[in-house]
Amino acid sequence: FRFFFFLGFFFSAGPSLTSLLFSPEQPRDPMLKKRDDFEDVLEERRRSSDLRYALRCYSPVLYKGPTTSKASELKTMVLQSDQLHYVVNQVSRESGVPLDDVQAEASVILEEMAHRLQLSTVRFFAFTLSKVFKAIFRSICVNEEGVQRLQQVVQEHPVVLLPSHRSYMDFLLMSYLMYTYDLPLPAIAAGMDFMGMKVVGEMLRMSGAFFIRRSFGGDKLYWAVFSEYVKTMLRNGFAPLEFFLEGTRSRTSKSLTPKLGKSWEIPVFVPSPGLI
Repeated sequence: FRFFFFLGFFFSAGPSLTSLLFSPEQPRDPMLKKRDDFEDVLEERRRSSDLRYALRCYSPVLYKGPTTSKASELKTMVLQSDQLHYVVNQVSRESGVPLDDVQAEASVILEEMAHRLQLSTVRFFAFTLSKVFKAIFRSICVNEEGVQRLQQVVQEHPVVLLPSHRSYMDFLLMSYLMYTYDLPLPAIAAGMDFMGMKVVGEMLRMSGAFFIRRSFGGDKLYWAVFSEYVKTMLRNGFAPLEFFLEGTRSRTSKSLTPKLGKSWEIPVFVPSPGLI
């Protein structure tokens, strides 16, 4: 069957809240099969080598602001932030736990949570998913105008992607298409149950997933580490963020009602007078 892929909407921490469809910068081959304003990305995959595609030069467009490309630098920025230091001191006073111990706990939480992108793992997924998608889909059609706009936006503003979550294919397709069109790979919010799958969990972490609890409860320190991690990525344009508003996979191939939880608070992380 055909798979028509488009992004429902995303948040840009810029002058306004933007809606758009997913699409490519420009046709890579004038002979590519198109339906209206959509391009079938599997058409080229069926004609050329998947290994060559996976090993090609990946040169994503970059955010114009100050960026850090290393996961270790991102962690340092989070742990040294004023906001996290404030919460660490507050938790230490309220619980009676020594300050150093609370700081160490924050570091453990961040280490458990954070993603660490490795291009070799991304290339493995690019090769494998090409085989899988060609086997199960007749076509994957992507809106052209939307990708052109997204390629411009990611250079100007931090971006949050909010795809549907009808199946596990959703986040795999998103990253696959970002790689295909030389867009920066997203940092994907994933549940802790994925992290428990040793090999799969580590491969997902190395391809962009960061792991969070489904409920933070009253854990003030955990919330502080999470919010500072997300805030730091957005402010520094480290990577687009990807959240699922449904909170979980629907299991029925139908979209679920959005859960108004942590992801709805993301826009306040990046101050912008024009953001609505």
